[in-house]
Amino acid sequence: MRRVDQRAVMASVRSRRSTRRRRVVAAVRIAVSRIAVSRIAVSRIAVSRIAVSRIAVAGVALLAVVVTGCAPGAAGEQRWLAPELVVGGPGRGPGEFEFPRAVAVSPEDGRFWVVDRRGRIQHFAADGALLAAWRTPEIEFGAPVGLHADRDGTLLVMDSHYQRVLRYDERGARVVASFGAQGKGRGEFTFGRDVVADSAGNIYAGDYGGDNDRVEKFTAEGEFLLEWGRQGAAPGEFDKMQGMTIERRGAREFLLIADQCNHRVQRFDLDGRFDSSFGSLGTAPGELRFPSGVAVGSDGSIYVSEWGNNRVQRFDREGRSLGVWGGPGTEPGRLKTPWDVAVGPDDRVWVADYGNHRVQVFRWGDRAPLAVSRAGERVLSGGAR
Repeated sequence: MRRVDQRAVMASVRSRRSTRRRRVVAAVRIAVSRIAVSRIAVSRIAVSRIAVSRIAVAGVALLAVVVTGCAPGAAGEQRWLAPELVVGGPGRGPGEFEFPRAVAVSPEDGRFWVVDRRGRIQHFAADGALLAAWRTPEIEFGAPVGLHADRDGTLLVMDSHYQRVLRYDERGARVVASFGAQGKGRGEFTFGRDVVADSAGNIYAGDYGGDNDRVEKFTAEGEFLLEWGRQGAAPGEFDKMQGMTIERRGAREFLLIADQCNHRVQRFDLDGRFDSSFGSLGTAPGELRFPSGVAVGSDGSIYVSEWGNNRVQRFDREGRSLGVWGGPGTEPGRLKTPWDVAVGPDDRVWVADYGNHRVQVFRWGDRAPLAVSRAGERVLSGGAR
């Protein structure tokens, strides 16, 4: 793989994002000019807390354009519940993170893995104690954005900017398998997004970039089986897909995909046939704003992390909202651009709190005692269920 080709692909994607940014910036300039010529509007902004909050939301909206590459809507307030566990904090030391992007939980015992923007993968016990840490082979062009804890104890890593899927042994000591290459053909990637495996061991990898939005299906050994999808907004099309998860309904399995810039979650059978979708742009219950992660609980509840609404929203199997958790902020229980969400075997919910450089863990509806884990230390504070 030639690095000059890699840079060319990255330039193409940046150009696509830049066009979206210019449109939003132009709209902001028009709005500012209108405010400037209206003394009444200026005086209202000066004395109105509502106006101040809108300015703050606009700042988050502009950040959403820069990071996600999608044009945003407005954010809303969410209810707050204390988390059960907080892991990490800003930094490069053991147990710390620089913008955690993905989290994967063992389906057996709740151990979990986190990858951050520096390409560092850290492995934790269920209580937040650090077990191991390592880096992916290369990070010059970027870091992974997808993790999956497979049932055989290995860890699948979508090494997005190097167009490959890596499979690590349980301790991260070595890469036991790798597949993928740069390109738009079968078994190739532009910028891979997430990776998951079904109960038969088949692997599903999302791709994005240069109008190459699609899902590819592989055997457990990495042999290409099929692909589906393209860039667009129609059912079965994608605009920067992100998180994926397997949903089990009786004997059947489906693939759920967070279709980020279309502000929805899509459901497919494992042969790529579109089944249904839910969500639309907004802040109200049932609406989504840049969904970036999706996970399923033991009762079939679907959890979606919303990058743009700073919350996790819970849905039933039919896509009806059952409530939200989070809201913008830095204190425990608040979120700042959450990137990923996962559910453990005990139905605890893990959230990669990207902008706050941490992972938060909660049980839906609980107010459990808070455990803060950072650099291998755990501090318990009071709380009541």
